[in-house]
Amino acid sequence: MKKYLSIFLLACSTLVSMPSLAQLSDSEAMNMAGLQRSLSQRMVKNYLMLGADVRVDAAQRQLQETVERFDASQKALNAYAPNPAIKAALAQVDATWATYRQQIEAKPDHAQAAAIFSTSETLLQQTQTVSDEMARHLGEMGAAVNRTGQTQRIAMLYMLKSWKVPAPDIDAKMDKAVSDFETILGELEARGTPNEEIAAAQRRARAHWGFTLKGIDMHNTQSSVPTVITVSTDSLFRQLNELTRLYAGLQADE
Repeated sequence: MKKYLSIFLLACSTLVSMPSLAQLSDSEAMNMAGLQRSLSQRMVKNYLMLGADVRVDAAQRQLQETVERFDASQKALNAYAPNPAIKAALAQVDATWATYRQQIEAKPDHAQAAAIFSTSETLLQQTQTVSDEMARHLGEMGAAVNRTGQTQRIAMLYMLKSWKVPAPDIDAKMDKAVSDFETILGELEARGTPNEEIAAAQRRARAHWGFTLKGIDMHNTQSSVPTVITVSTDSLFRQLNELTRLYAGLQADE
């Protein structure tokens, strides 16, 4: 569990900085591959926010930053690719990314939203394949599956429902995303609270998660609160980054 959480936390912190095109280390490449999945979800979330007129300025800024980050990360991973299987998996991502980027940077159109979501799901599966191939190549070091970014998937699925996009199995996918994040948060809490600062950060993360769940429950009773969900999930993501920083400090002291 310690090894799993170390990779999870490092990946959270990596999202806040642009990747370098310099040669990646194995651990950097593994984390970056996992983060590509998160970025695929964040982009469509921002597209939907723009279309639904929800926090437009923040959505536009996040979308531009995320498109640039995904593209730079993909270039860095292509430069790193250590074997034919990883190169082939990355080539599939490249092909889908060429289409997806055009879709996601176009003016939001409700009639196109379901197709864009479908492309994002393809991209999510392909980036998962890259992560799987990376884990296979790296063996024990890559065995822990990176599952960061569930907050962005939850917000994206919520926006699909809020904007009434006719996409299949949204409720089932939302239930799974919520369950997955609950597992992640529970495993993080199981690591313990070695000091009050970490204990307080864990309490804040749990509180933000509770607030997010209330917003989801409100939608289930026909009261959509997309602004609440997008703000709370972004706040929750920042709380995880704070926990990342604190745990990284503990590891540096060991």
